[in-house]
Amino acid sequence: MDFNLSKSYFPQKIQANRESSSKKLSNSEVNAAIQKYFQLLKKKDGQVQHPLITSSQSSKILSQLVTKVSPQLDIHVPVKPPTPTGTQSYRPSTEKKPHHRPQQSVGQSKDLILKKLQNALFQKPKTQSQQITPKSAGKGSLSSINKYFESTKKLNADRPQYYISKIKSAFTKPIHDDYFSRIYREHFFQTYQGIYVASYLSPADPKDLKNKQVRLKQKDMYKNKISIVFDLDETLVHCNESLAIPSDIILTIQVSPKETIKAGINIRPGAIKLLELLVNDFELIIFTASHPCYAQKVIQHLDPNKTLISHSLYRDNCIMTNGGMYTKDLRIFDRPLSQLVLVDNASYSYAWQLDNGIPIIPFYDNKEDRELESLLKYLRGMQDCRDVREYNKENLKLYTFQDPQGPGTVFEKLFQQKMELQ
Repeated sequence: MDFNLSKSYFPQKIQANRESSSKKLSNSEVNAAIQKYFQLLKKKDGQVQHPLITSSQSSKILSQLVTKVSPQLDIHVPVKPPTPTGTQSYRPSTEKKPHHRPQQSVGQSKDLILKKLQNALFQKPKTQSQQITPKSAGKGSLSSINKYFESTKKLNADRPQYYISKIKSAFTKPIHDDYFSRIYREHFFQTYQGIYVASYLSPADPKDLKNKQVRLKQKDMYKNKISIVFDLDETLVHCNESLAIPSDIILTIQVSPKETIKAGINIRPGAIKLLELLVNDFELIIFTASHPCYAQKVIQHLDPNKTLISHSLYRDNCIMTNGGMYTKDLRIFDRPLSQLVLVDNASYSYAWQLDNGIPIIPFYDNKEDRELESLLKYLRGMQDCRDVREYNKENLKLYTFQDPQGPGTVFEKLFQQKMELQ
């Protein structure tokens, strides 16, 4: 069986998921919707000044405040008209035309392969962490935090390559069915999908890039140093859909002058310590597609003394595409792209500048997650780079994910071996 499935399959799956997902609103639209929502509640409850917000109502509000990759991610691929005979194709000129390859039997039907791809693309792992997330202050003891990063002192060049080596292991026999092997297999397909989808998209407003340029004051200590832009949700933290789900911390989110909701947050193991270990050598910036009233509370918990994170950008700083996606175009920054990277679990976020992107598998609640330990080594390795894009290109090879012949071909190009699914 040929694993080199064409890109033509993915728009069909994406199109099928449109109806089950809701469009994320801009900051101003969210604010207006929340105000209208509470006005209706007050009118219904006889002008009660502080109406009681139910758990389901709170979850609905929170779903608009938080942007994260989920099984119902709203990814719209614009339907493009067929190319008239004799005219140039709408696909990028650098893209190679797919060609048919001989099928090779691997003991599975094509329907089964497609089903597995669907599950990988649009579902988070069914098996959650075997360790139940405790409710706590979220900081943990100093000794446990130090032990978490203790092994980084012994890291050397012989250690496995960040992200890529784990992708290879996840698809190489014997195939393991543990939590993180499944996560890596699913994230590999999601990364391909995100980069592919972005090739179809353009800014919804052509003037958006110019309008969203930001000027961020840079401290003298960061002059001529690399700026690391971190995504927030599912990269450093995870916001639970319901308060019934155990969380590390419960944050109070002020959604209007008089109303608040509660949000249960899981902190990725080592997230705060990672920022502490990087802050002297890198400028640290948060860039999230979530609403600021939510994101600011999370950032305040991660950096209560405001000594780690230099700047924070939110949903309205993102570039909305004609497919309804919030992407993070690094050209809005007044920093050279040669000294700017974006760490994000969603590959479409950095699809405008692939060589500035650093993938990371999503975090939900697994306390055995050690991805930030590997990330720390990778980031320290680029510390003296004149151009981070060359460093990423050599180590991550995300440009290979643009291959139109499918994720199977990408895997073969990366590792010179066939992809295994079972």
